[in-house]
Amino acid sequence: FYLGSISWVTRTMTSYGGLSVASSLVVLAALASYLALYVGLFCFGVSALAGAAWWINLLATSALWVGLEYLRGYALTGFPWALLGYTQYRSVILLPIASVAGVYGLSFLVILVNIGLAQLTSTSGGRLRTILLAGLVALLLVWSPTLLSPPSAPAGPEEEIGVALVQGNIDQASKWNPAMQAATIELYRRLSLEAATNTPTLIVWPETAAPFFFRYEPALRGRVLDIAAETGSYLLVGSPDVERVSVGPGGDRYYNSAFLVSPDRELLGKYDKIHMVPFGEYVPLKSILFFVHKLAYGIGDFEGGRTHTVFHLPRGRFGVTICYEAIFPDQVRRYVKEGADFLVNITNDAWFGRSAAPGQHLAMAALRAAENRRYLIRAANSGISAIIDPTGRIVKASEIFVPAVVSGRIQLRRGETFYTRYGDLFAWLCVAFVFSVFVAERGWSGARFSSEPAPVSQRRAR
Repeated sequence: FYLGSISWVTRTMTSYGGLSVASSLVVLAALASYLALYVGLFCFGVSALAGAAWWINLLATSALWVGLEYLRGYALTGFPWALLGYTQYRSVILLPIASVAGVYGLSFLVILVNIGLAQLTSTSGGRLRTILLAGLVALLLVWSPTLLSPPSAPAGPEEEIGVALVQGNIDQASKWNPAMQAATIELYRRLSLEAATNTPTLIVWPETAAPFFFRYEPALRGRVLDIAAETGSYLLVGSPDVERVSVGPGGDRYYNSAFLVSPDRELLGKYDKIHMVPFGEYVPLKSILFFVHKLAYGIGDFEGGRTHTVFHLPRGRFGVTICYEAIFPDQVRRYVKEGADFLVNITNDAWFGRSAAPGQHLAMAALRAAENRRYLIRAANSGISAIIDPTGRIVKASEIFVPAVVSGRIQLRRGETFYTRYGDLFAWLCVAFVFSVFVAERGWSGARFSSEPAPVSQRRAR
């Protein structure tokens, strides 16, 4: 499964990481094997619960899957890519579950239904009970948003703003060529002026759309400030940043950042990406993986930021995630807890080529909107740029690998969903339930959990 779903890793490694095809296949096999270990652990757990009562088998196996997905989101800095719940990102009926239980609630439901079907086709009894319990749990999950997460309210009487997403489609191979900097800025200027015809409050450029150190290149920065003035809109620009360190062992510190510029040519704020991409922005275990090169060549290893910055517009506040950060549910909800009325994701998916990755990435972003009931707008260098409404529905989306402008109006939202307020409580409850089941199974008689009647001799002895 993982060899297929993350096969785009090989293209990224060979095209931009300098690896040979053979080496990239080794890396793919290693990553797929690591991810497959979680499925192996799940199967081990299912087999350990084979003799348990039907209801424990139904609920504990579903909870076990969720617990392992949750672990994968944190182990070794985390890689929660292609979680099972994302398969439901187009389901209007099921997506609201995310506002209470996050993507993990959807994963639980998918496993629950499948375990229930497996029990129904087995020769053991309890089929009617399986239908009733699985149906009851499924209904509770579907109804939980109504009970626990009342709809978020508009921010006020002037609750809408215009937004525009600019997709430059800059070739990754030439992006960091200094000779291309002026042409890149001119392309974004032309697209931004096209976007300005709809008078948006905010125009968003993708991750590292400005391929230079924004604070240290006054001539190029001046051109970007002029574009904000020409459009009359606030401008969010992705660009690398650096903290100059004259002394010390660490040297200069590099950041993957987003800068907010006003129509008055003022720099209003900056967000530094917190969650770095392993092998993309730094190489973990360098002494061991010395043969693997960082994909974002031309710049030293990036440092992680420490602040969940919320930017302020005259109307509305928003939080920004950069690229891969959008796949981490807990990080995104923190911006809403800090007061964000809508969410922004800027990314550069050109690394992945024409593969499944851009679509997978968009599906994960849709869940972040549904979890927090906020509009999420997404600007991608080569696509897919999109506007996603608070239910997780993709309202508008660009084509891939073409220059494009995606414009629309979004509502500013206030209030917190159950998921925003309590985070991954559902996942923690699943972990606690599984732990208690396995502890009980080891400490008590297996017959206590068995769905089969005890032999006649045992019943007489009792």
